[in-house]
Amino acid sequence: MATLANNVHVTDADGVAHVFGPADEVPEWAQALITNPKAWSEPPTVKRFTEPAPAAKKAVAKRAPARRKAGGGDAAVHDG
Repeated sequence: MATLANNVHVTDADGVAHVFGPADEVPEWAQALITNPKAWSEPPTVKRFTEPAPAAKKAVAKRAPARRKAGGGDAAVHDG
């Protein structure tokens, strides 16, 4: 069982603040949010309820063809 070394403040998904101390039983949702290892005298065991979804392949971004500079390069020069 996970045991805290100090008092910690945690905000739940609804925005409600909770305070847990060394004598309190910390629920799993709060254990996941307490990431400072110094807060724990006995850290919680990591449980995964669902496997993370595989990363979706990103579509390769298409690049526009390079623009030619006006009046440069192979352009014929006209004497006016």
